[in-house]
Amino acid sequence: MNFRAPISNCPMSMWHYIVHSPQVSVLARRRELRDTTGEPRKLLGPMEEVMAMQRKKREMKTAAGGASDVVPVSLNGDTAGSSPDRVIDTIHRGILVGRYVPGQKLIEADLTQSLGISRGPVREALKRLDAEGVVELTRHRGAYIRSLTRQEALDILEILEVLTALIARLAANAVARDHNAELVREAFEWLERFKDPALENLAFNEQRSHFYDTLIRIGGNSQLQSVMPMMRVHLLRLQLESYFSLEDRRDRVDEYASITDAVLAGDAMRAQRAMRNHMRSMHQRIGRLPDQAFARRT
Repeated sequence: MNFRAPISNCPMSMWHYIVHSPQVSVLARRRELRDTTGEPRKLLGPMEEVMAMQRKKREMKTAAGGASDVVPVSLNGDTAGSSPDRVIDTIHRGILVGRYVPGQKLIEADLTQSLGISRGPVREALKRLDAEGVVELTRHRGAYIRSLTRQEALDILEILEVLTALIARLAANAVARDHNAELVREAFEWLERFKDPALENLAFNEQRSHFYDTLIRIGGNSQLQSVMPMMRVHLLRLQLESYFSLEDRRDRVDEYASITDAVLAGDAMRAQRAMRNHMRSMHQRIGRLPDQAFARRT
């Protein structure tokens, strides 16, 4: 039985809850992924992937001589470390699960109360998130989850076109060497289900992250995750997804199909070209969105 398929007579909302529950996600993805050295690595869920990436960036900063701000995260989601790190981790997680969305005001008192810390560490964390481009601090209005302007969105896509083309090329090369083709196929199969209009945009964003994470890990480049602006990408998806039509979503899934076909064929140049075409199509889609989809900077 394919547990991922909607069950007959089961409401779609209930199916979505079952499939995306933490227990099923862990079971579905608890398999080993081998990198180009042959060493086994576990394929994490999309949220865990991004959190692991954020921790790796902080570790790299520490190794380069910066202050240590690594946040150990246990399996049950508890965090240790300094109070500012806990605030940063909480806001990152909130963005990933849709609790915080672009334009939402962050209330210092709520954060201090929920985390049991003073205002000082919260303010330090917000300053650091402002430097990351995740939070926007204003003098008289406080802190908000950052909303992107149209030009900022297009600038992010320009960066992504280069990075994701490399990701697709490396993944195709790895598959050509007989590395993890099945994982690419499974990652796309999850995405393909989102042609169904009953499935939620937030879950679609999660599975897109999983698709890219799979390609990155299979490609075997240890530095790609640390240079991908994943939190900014996730903010962009949250901000714009509701403005896209179902036809837009289906077109994107078809573009992912072209990328997947090229990767599974081990055709690096075709995979790179398919990814570039996808990013250029996204550029055109964003160009057609109304002005109200974007922030305005004065």
